[in-house]
Amino acid sequence: MSIAEQTSLPETASSVNADCVAFVNDGQTHNVVAGVLGDMFTTPLVLDGGTKESLQYLMEVMTPPRIMIVDLGESNAPLAAMLSLTTAFTDETKLIGIGTVNDVSLYRELIGAGVSDYLVKPVTEKALTAAITRAQQSAQPVQEASQADAQETKRIAVIGSRGGVGASTVAVSLAWIFGEERKKKTVLLDLDLEFGTVALALDLEPTRGLREALETPARIDSLFISSAMAKVSEHLSVLATEETLRLETNFDPSAIDVLFEALSRGNECVVIDLPRPAFAVRERVLQQATDVILVTELTLAGLRDSIRILSSVDEAAPNVPVTVIANRSGGSHEAVKKAEFQKALGRKVDFLMPEDSKAFTKAANSGKPLVVSAKSSKAVKLIRQVADKLGTEEEPKTPAKGKGKGKAPAGPKKKMSFSLFKKKPK
Repeated sequence: MSIAEQTSLPETASSVNADCVAFVNDGQTHNVVAGVLGDMFTTPLVLDGGTKESLQYLMEVMTPPRIMIVDLGESNAPLAAMLSLTTAFTDETKLIGIGTVNDVSLYRELIGAGVSDYLVKPVTEKALTAAITRAQQSAQPVQEASQADAQETKRIAVIGSRGGVGASTVAVSLAWIFGEERKKKTVLLDLDLEFGTVALALDLEPTRGLREALETPARIDSLFISSAMAKVSEHLSVLATEETLRLETNFDPSAIDVLFEALSRGNECVVIDLPRPAFAVRERVLQQATDVILVTELTLAGLRDSIRILSSVDEAAPNVPVTVIANRSGGSHEAVKKAEFQKALGRKVDFLMPEDSKAFTKAANSGKPLVVSAKSSKAVKLIRQVADKLGTEEEPKTPAKGKGKGKAPAGPKKKMSFSLFKKKPK
């Protein structure tokens, strides 16, 4: 029986054992859905209608379909309509909604209610094919759970207290360690759309999809993300762009939620190079992060801005673990001693990265990450310790006996006034 014949006989719908059933209420969507289902299924069924007809079908059919597509275009309350459907069938049936409301909040609510995917009209064949593919993959029994499915995807936000402190270098190096060395599916995301340096650091051409994804979150799906990413290798991909300075870059910060959800599918780690200026974006990323790394320097300006950023992290995500790295320690940039810096900061500095301008310059000019261009440097050894602390399941090496070194005795403390940076009482 052809699709055309099936759609002309709705009274026999319950007698057809279809593996995918769609209810649509306009001609354009009908044609797209019929074409895609005809290519993907042996017994598809495309009928006129919406949620009401879908419920009636579910009550009459003996064997529920594996995938059901429902048009919400004529519904005044799409979330309520879909909730009535999700309670009518078991987990074996995956539900895909199609509607006219382009709202990221509605998308999140539908996904949270158990809907497999939601597409905004006009629906394209590419978007529908991707949505059905994802639904099929989630419905298939998994023989051997991957690490990405077994535990939460790590989302590591790296932010610098000031420009030039090495936050991007740390982000690129960590992503390289996770993906290329420890073979974990990793995405490196550069959210500085105008001045980001992640692509430059890896000698990659910036792609053009990130801005569109953030401006139109309803378009974000696995195929869109795949086309927008630059693939370094099987285990490491980069999502970065280089937008023109002639146009304002505006996007809904809530698109970050949709983007992170898409990136978490099939990836074990997402490393975010997070710019400081965009408050709404920064807050959203911090709320989504599983770990935050603050890269700073031992200067008064670095101290002031570190206090402010830590305060914003505490407000946005009070329970997220924060790691503080002080770069260029022991060099000419160190204007404040570590002990005095920590006292004013109100917490410890977790790692001191020694000044190594030669290694950093070599990495910047070679188009290779620091962990490749200067793999034996002290800075790289420290970044590997940071990776171990973040928990990427590589056993830390046990130092040989007798190799431990005690801390050097502290020199005399210099008096400094930090009244400007004292924390205000809550």
